[in-house]
Amino acid sequence: MSTALTPASATSPGSPTQRPLVLVSWHGAQAPLPCLHLDAQAQFDWLLFDYTGSQASGEREVNGLPVTVLAEPTECKGDIFQALCRWLHQTGRCPEYVGLIDDDVWIGVSDINRALHWARCERLDVFSPTLMHDSHYTHRWMLTQPHRLFRAVDWVEVMMPFYRGDLFLSAREHLDGNVSSWGLDKYLWPTLQQLRGQTRTALIDAVTASHRRPITSGNKTYRTGRTAFDELQAMRERSLQLLTAQRPDLLGSDWYRRLFEQRHVRSRWQQLWTALGRPLRRWLEQST
Repeated sequence: MSTALTPASATSPGSPTQRPLVLVSWHGAQAPLPCLHLDAQAQFDWLLFDYTGSQASGEREVNGLPVTVLAEPTECKGDIFQALCRWLHQTGRCPEYVGLIDDDVWIGVSDINRALHWARCERLDVFSPTLMHDSHYTHRWMLTQPHRLFRAVDWVEVMMPFYRGDLFLSAREHLDGNVSSWGLDKYLWPTLQQLRGQTRTALIDAVTASHRRPITSGNKTYRTGRTAFDELQAMRERSLQLLTAQRPDLLGSDWYRRLFEQRHVRSRWQQLWTALGRPLRRWLEQST
């Protein structure tokens, strides 16, 4: 997943300078912000997204914080992306960065502030904190690597991503029909980044979080009659159509091969070696 990241001074000017916006998902019948450590004053605006639709939308104070509540019943995170895009478009907002954090992610406000600071320093277009090794995760490369500040990657998953505001809004017309969010991270945003020249993507290893619930989105069939894998394939095809129409020169490039052709599923031999190595890793972790 690692790619080269050119010096920040070589990039184009950044996005509009409106204050960053961080959406935190919320089960409206439960206490809000259960996993957020409020250890600093936020250098961003809060948006609480009640995915049950049981709360009233609008401005309010939560835990002493001024927040905006957006309430809409959803089935999975793809619905949240679409709702946020619509809300930003309707309100005419284009934040410097838009972040989306699941309600079962442990992270501190100071961590988010630091991630935004380093993203500005490196003029990142897409970034994410990394995951601690005791997290529930899908992609092992999202786990933190010690003694690094950040590393360039082709894409970041949708658990706690941050996007430049104008880049995020550019996806609005392409999100319809994607309920699960599968394929948005690996195919759609990297494609839009290439089309827009906003290709600086990184994981910030110096800022870590922990994901506490098992991941279940891949086990469902959604209201559209499609599974998450079906949506992944549909978004792949949609992204290929965009590339073919607007940047055919990228077809067959190293970037294209990494995203659209490279195999990301372990072979049976790799699965066997991984299974054999687990007891050794557990012993090493317990002995240090």
